[in-house]
Amino acid sequence: MRTVIVLCVLLASGIAVAAETEAAEEKTVIAAGLKGGLVFPQLNTPLSTSFTVHLEAAGYLPFWGSRLGLVFAVGYRQASASGSGLDARLPEGAYAWEATRREVLLDIGPSLRVMDRNCAWNLSFAAGPRIAMTSFVEDGSSGGESFGEHDERATLPGMFFGVQGEYRLGPGAVFAELSLGVAFEDLRTAGDVSAASLDLLLGYRFLFSF
Repeated sequence: MRTVIVLCVLLASGIAVAAETEAAEEKTVIAAGLKGGLVFPQLNTPLSTSFTVHLEAAGYLPFWGSRLGLVFAVGYRQASASGSGLDARLPEGAYAWEATRREVLLDIGPSLRVMDRNCAWNLSFAAGPRIAMTSFVEDGSSGGESFGEHDERATLPGMFFGVQGEYRLGPGAVFAELSLGVAFEDLRTAGDVSAASLDLLLGYRFLFSF
């Protein structure tokens, strides 16, 4: 009888310790970092490959291994294009043009990590609304005479979809990201130029848990 009682006490103690340990391991995780890389706007525009840079912050909830959270990012990107053409109405019969798109991006959305916060390697997915504050500047000339610069500005609503792979390094993690951004509206006077693009990014984020 004593043996049974002792075993029951030990089992109960073990379960309690395991529960306390599991509860102690559940922590809120805060991440903050910088990412940058290449922009490929050729999905539906004549713009060339260019650069982008983003500041990113995220918070992960203290349950389920801190897999579920909310990510926020603010970024800047710029892309340009140039070319020439023929037009018989012009005195020289030809013209040249240049265009530059500049954008400030605001992203916010849920993020889901595949592994728990203790894993050295992880894969995460994020998606959500995007606001693109856009300036599209066009200029053209013929025979050394400028047509005049045109700057269309608009705030375009859209969405972003991203996947990240990360590896824990030092006080944080290094990561690579592939993301797709789409816009629900196009610029009008600039020739229906969309804010859609594919981005390839590298970055580092610091991780804090409590």
